[in-house]
Amino acid sequence: MNKQFVIGFLFFVIPILFAGCNSSTQNTQVQDIVELKWQADGNAIYGFIQSYTATGTSTIPSTAYSIARFNSDGSLAQTYKTDPLSRSSDPATGSIDSYAPSIYLSTDGSTIVTQLEGDLYKFHTQSGALEKLATQFHLIVASPDLRYVVGSPSLSNQPIKTIEIYDMSALPIRLVTHFDVKGVAISSGIWLNSGTFGITINEIDSSGTHISIFDTTSTGTPITVIGGAETPFHNVVFNPNSNTLYVRDHAGKSTDYFVDKVNLTTSARSTILNFKVENFDISRDENVIVYSAYDTLHTIHLKSRNLVSSNELVIGDDIRLIVALSPLEDKLAYIRQRDQNFNEVRVLTFTKP
Repeated sequence: MNKQFVIGFLFFVIPILFAGCNSSTQNTQVQDIVELKWQADGNAIYGFIQSYTATGTSTIPSTAYSIARFNSDGSLAQTYKTDPLSRSSDPATGSIDSYAPSIYLSTDGSTIVTQLEGDLYKFHTQSGALEKLATQFHLIVASPDLRYVVGSPSLSNQPIKTIEIYDMSALPIRLVTHFDVKGVAISSGIWLNSGTFGITINEIDSSGTHISIFDTTSTGTPITVIGGAETPFHNVVFNPNSNTLYVRDHAGKSTDYFVDKVNLTTSARSTILNFKVENFDISRDENVIVYSAYDTLHTIHLKSRNLVSSNELVIGDDIRLIVALSPLEDKLAYIRQRDQNFNEVRVLTFTKP
């Protein structure tokens, strides 16, 4: 997607809903899915869903999402009826496009760390128990083991935001450190090696959009900066084995949204796709990229490319959002657009080109 974050795309159903529902007797099923996260064993997928039936006289509900579990074939297994819900607006300011609907999942699928309304929560999928961990907290990223969480209590429209790092290994969660940063983007981040993480900074000066890398003991000075790059929702991939980060360019140039490979050990950087990409994922051996992109007729295509041989396969043309390879890389999940009011999870058998 061309925006720094995904949320603006979440409202696609609102202006077109009544095109498919023009009388009091006609019902239209509306469904919107905005997050996909594979369980580590590949047996389930978790995400956010909003689903309802509309008529020509019904009132469109506000945009709000429930946590959902999908089977490994993409079919809906369970919707968890939590209150509060996941929303894309800042409850403190009412600003639209304020939060990315991110789910951070434990390896066994029993625990989710996420943001609901404007607060940080831990959700237990087996019992349905919901624990509030922090109030007014914009979730940026969590560590894979769910020990640390990074976010901000600052309002979405503040130019200088406070970054807070919490240790979640015990309750109540413990504030490890905090510092102020100018230009923090309203975007998800990326967890890296050795307790480090990257967040996107949008500075209106010579530094432009860049990724600043901090660690869990930081006082606000970045360890390193990756210029002209971003960490948008589901469009940044880190391989911990090679210490390599895959990013989309964002420097206000013709190369915006190209995909680059950055070795964080040597700082070597190279472009692996030299055209605008909407969504992507990378295989563990780093030899294959799965991506979506528009052609000259503005038709979006989902493809896979072997980065060694340049062989490429066309997978489909119904993708709306997110590309997610399964942990075993035998399946590929994405959110497909079934019609103007309804999208769903599609899971395909994946074969490397």
